[in-house]
Amino acid sequence: MTQPMTQSMTIHPRVASLQNELKELRAHSAKLFAQAEYMQFEERPMLTSLYEAAVGSLLLEEFKLGIQIQLTQLEISLAQAYINHNAPIDQSRIDEQIKAARETYQARIEQKEAELKAAEEFLNAPALSLEATKELRDLYRMLAKALHPDLNPNQSQADRDLFIRAATAYRAGDLATLRQIALSLQGERPDALPDDDLVSLIEKVKESIAIFQERIDLMNSQFPFLYRNQILDPEWIRHQQEDLKQRIANATNRLKELKDYLMMLKLWKPDSSS
Repeated sequence: MTQPMTQSMTIHPRVASLQNELKELRAHSAKLFAQAEYMQFEERPMLTSLYEAAVGSLLLEEFKLGIQIQLTQLEISLAQAYINHNAPIDQSRIDEQIKAARETYQARIEQKEAELKAAEEFLNAPALSLEATKELRDLYRMLAKALHPDLNPNQSQADRDLFIRAATAYRAGDLATLRQIALSLQGERPDALPDDDLVSLIEKVKESIAIFQERIDLMNSQFPFLYRNQILDPEWIRHQQEDLKQRIANATNRLKELKDYLMMLKLWKPDSSS
């Protein structure tokens, strides 16, 4: 009996080389993406919250003192203007101007208070177990590799929408939703990468790699990543606290000096002989 002839498809060496290059580039791009996502949505809030918990209340106190100093300096300048014109100080009008100026600062104070409260809530929020945290991170990395638009140039709109759901669930710590999305992807997902478009796809992935690396480098140059090691160093935190306490003491003394001077100005009376 004659055995049936079988044909094996031979991939052109150049095509095979391009496919390998694309595979390696996509793996590198996925790694950078995962690093950037971890820095942005896990490491940043943790480092910021630790810093705020350690020195946030002192920073807020210093900020409020700074505002009081500015408002007192403004009141002094307004009172001085009346004195320079040898006119009675109109305290009610000055009070109105100070009130208006104070209101412009109030939003900034409330924002800083909200940041301090958010840090406390973040650190006190119930955390996932170590096993659940690992599963959450592993699932998201798998889904990002399969669904992120920058890692999948030929992606459908449905997959784009699915990635948005996955990213939202990851940031919310919603493990159940990530599991559900992962289950929906268990069927075969054909690799729709035409050979004649490999070069174009390689260039797109290279562009993604450059974008992710630029994003990582930028974050590393900014707070809190710039002080990543220091924030975790109790001695550095202690020095920061001591420095802030000294600055607060200096600001408190400065505010007292200004208020004493303002009180002296308020005792001034116009020269009736002029």
